[in-house]
Amino acid sequence: MNGAHALRGSAQTLLLLKVTLGPLMVALSHYLGKLKGHGMGGRLIGLPITTGPFILIISIQEGTQFGKHAAHGVLLGQIALAIYCWVYTFISPRMNWLKAIAIATATVLTVGYATTHIPFTTTEALITLLIIWAIAMRFWPKTSTEPVFVQSPKWELPVRIAVTLTIFIGLAALAPHLGPNVSGALSTYPVIASVISAFNHRRYGLASTMATLRGLMESFPVTIAFIA
Repeated sequence: MNGAHALRGSAQTLLLLKVTLGPLMVALSHYLGKLKGHGMGGRLIGLPITTGPFILIISIQEGTQFGKHAAHGVLLGQIALAIYCWVYTFISPRMNWLKAIAIATATVLTVGYATTHIPFTTTEALITLLIIWAIAMRFWPKTSTEPVFVQSPKWELPVRIAVTLTIFIGLAALAPHLGPNVSGALSTYPVIASVISAFNHRRYGLASTMATLRGLMESFPVTIAFIA
């Protein structure tokens, strides 16, 4: 019973952090991308700004052993995030943002479902993630165009934030009704990265999206080291 209460408490804590820090990250990435380039905005969202506080709070509330378990789950989620970034970047030159995000989403949910069935140790998860990251960076697609900067309408940022909140809350509401494996796969879905990549693709074009997701991947070593 205590374990069930702890799991519910951790889920509520994570959701609270997501709905407070998630929109803030989207807004900061939006403005940082306009000021310093889309790659810099991507580097910001790649840092453990939401997962770090989550692991810390869970460790304080439930003990270090439970915090270790939560960190292990976050580490597995980074595998799905890395694959999402590479798949979206790889297929986006061939299609519009809607088709690209649909395929990337299907891929990342499949990967998330698989990781719930593979009993990774922390070391195995860490090695797997580093290998995936190294391969993705080595074979990162090239673009012949430069990122473009256009004036976004004033309504776009509120819409980005609203979409982010809707996805976070929607996934949290669906999870209890879908079973542990499917809900585990949903928990790995990179909401902030998907919202930013789709909006940037539609608004600024392919090169801007690729720069954002590459910037995110460049922050991976810091995030991986922190979680490990």
